[in-house]
Amino acid sequence: MRVLVCGAGAAGLTTAWWLGRHGWDVLLTERDEHPRGPGHLLDIGGAGYDVLDKMGLLPALARTRRPIRAIEYVDQDGSTLATVSYLAAATLLDGRLLTIMRGDLEAALTAALPAQVRLRRGAEVVGVEDGGVNGLGDPLRVTLSDGRVEEVDLLVGADGLASTVRRLVFGPDRLYVRTLGQQSGAFVFADDELAACLGPNLKVLSLADRQAGFCRTADGRVAAFVVHRGDHSPDDPVAEVRRRCAGMGWIVDRALDHCPAGLAHHPVAQVELAGWHVGRTVLVGDAAAAGSVLAGHGASLAVFGGYRLAESLHQAVDLRAGMIAYQQGLMPAVELVQRTGRRAAGWVAPTTRWQIIIRDGVPALAGPA
Repeated sequence: MRVLVCGAGAAGLTTAWWLGRHGWDVLLTERDEHPRGPGHLLDIGGAGYDVLDKMGLLPALARTRRPIRAIEYVDQDGSTLATVSYLAAATLLDGRLLTIMRGDLEAALTAALPAQVRLRRGAEVVGVEDGGVNGLGDPLRVTLSDGRVEEVDLLVGADGLASTVRRLVFGPDRLYVRTLGQQSGAFVFADDELAACLGPNLKVLSLADRQAGFCRTADGRVAAFVVHRGDHSPDDPVAEVRRRCAGMGWIVDRALDHCPAGLAHHPVAQVELAGWHVGRTVLVGDAAAAGSVLAGHGASLAVFGGYRLAESLHQAVDLRAGMIAYQQGLMPAVELVQRTGRRAAGWVAPTTRWQIIIRDGVPALAGPA
């Protein structure tokens, strides 16, 4: 069986790995010509962690994991208000929790791809012709941005929140993408003085309409993220982040001086689809069911979803049965994460005074550092 997987993020790489292991002829395409940068800090726990263990990747990932003891909430002077233990979360998961930069996860997954997987960078899907929606007719023809046309039995859209495959096959974003009124950005920079003052914890400053967080990376740099109010993606993300977050206090202004021109900046949004497959095209990861960056389980769902899709296809009598089983098995977890994401959006950057009071009071229940 021939499959084209569009998108070399965590979902696409995991899907390609498992399909390759099951003997599929896999073409994995990625729009970016070079591997993406470090990205943002993420957690993989529970089922996602177990999949990485099955793949034998935990030893490699352990070399770049970022052991964070706690989330430390600070005021505008940088003084600690409260801490929430990361170790407690790891204990609840029986130690099955990995904290790592997105780029390090993608690098490990890419290095582990089996021989049955061909990775082609600098190409994305620009056209889809499915002549066999009901299991009959010609192979599915996929046109790529490099001019090549691939004939495959299955197309997997793993190309994220702004999925091109989803727009081409399922329809325009306005039908499925639900924005939650916020924008987020992440970047990594070198500043030895700031890195030294951060210590071992993830430190977070929250004000009305905006939040900023920082931690040290494994190589001693600083990983930053910001969340701010905003309904529309700006033409100039760097200028927008500086406008929204300048004057927050603590180390924020100094960190914003390091904000790169190629800032990774995205809407906080969810994808809500009744069905994740049409004909011989199926979606996985954020392309199918983004829970929003604030939900906190996107990487775990991406990895587990890729595994679940491949296993369902491998065990089913035909493609359609496999795709149905994949969605039925994963949908309950997705719905839970999306509910969490919608609740989180109201508290990360609240606008009303009572929300701010409650939001600031909850971490304090954990006690001072």
